Amino acid sequence: MRQIAVYGKGGIGKSMISSHISFAFASNGLRVLHLGCDPKHDSTRLLLGGQMPHAILDVLREVGFMTQRVKLDDVIYSSPLNDSVPGMLFGAESGGPVPGSGCAGKGVTEAIHTLSQLHVADELELDAMLYDVLGDVVCGGFTMPLKRGYAKEVYIVTSGELPAMFAACNISKAVARFAQRSGVRLGGIVGNLRNMANEREILNRFAQQLGTQIVGFVPYSEKIKAASGRGETLFQYAPDSPECDAMRQLADNIYNNESMDVPEPMTFDELHHWWQANKAA
Repeated sequence: MRQIAVYGKGGIGKSMISSHISFAFASNGLRVLHLGCDPKHDSTRLLLGGQMPHAILDVLREVGFMTQRVKLDDVIYSSPLNDSVPGMLFGAESGGPVPGSGCAGKGVTEAIHTLSQLHVADELELDAMLYDVLGDVVCGGFTMPLKRGYAKEVYIVTSGELPAMFAACNISKAVARFAQRSGVRLGGIVGNLRNMANEREILNRFAQQLGTQIVGFVPYSEKIKAASGRGETLFQYAPDSPECDAMRQLADNIYNNESMDVPEPMTFDELHHWWQANKAA
């Protein structure tokens, strides 16, 4: 079973992109579980008809964190889009603590433990599992897919903007740290374009600097915003658009990717000087 983690700065578009990857995989006949690892629990929204499912952490609270009282159907949701794909698409959300009351990474830790206890991969006969993970703060909970070896390949969504690249460097540091322990590798960078000057070239150079590759570019587009506002992916909203073609190509590139690397991240000072030298190149 392929286990893929998609990381990126909050607001960079990783949930939108990872939803399209999961749908494309199911369109190619795979049985896919999409796990949202963010306290907002909105990663699966585009795959579940615009609805936000009951989060795993909320279910655990209801049963006093006794995982033996949790059933698969309590935390796993079958996508209403399954009628349109030859594979199968499932969604789940880790959830998080009540705001101001605890560590947001706890939801990820508890969710992964619960799914492991439920033998989700075997029960659902999964071909792939995709973790959509918040990347602003790479704390213990949010690194669970990496350090425990659940996800063997990581993709980082970033634009050419400095804050997004800073988060990408932090995530790369986590991958490098756990590479020997868990075997995790960086599969590449996904460029979610923000309409900056020379942005593609900046991102190509950034990937090279990290010792990895670009696996795809997602164009800046009002269609993507409109589709998200309707609670749909581009596969439903604009299937014949160039933007949807870019998503298909990205998913194919990830599915066929055999180039996995241990990254060589920059420090913030190194990144800042590098970005200043390259932003106008």
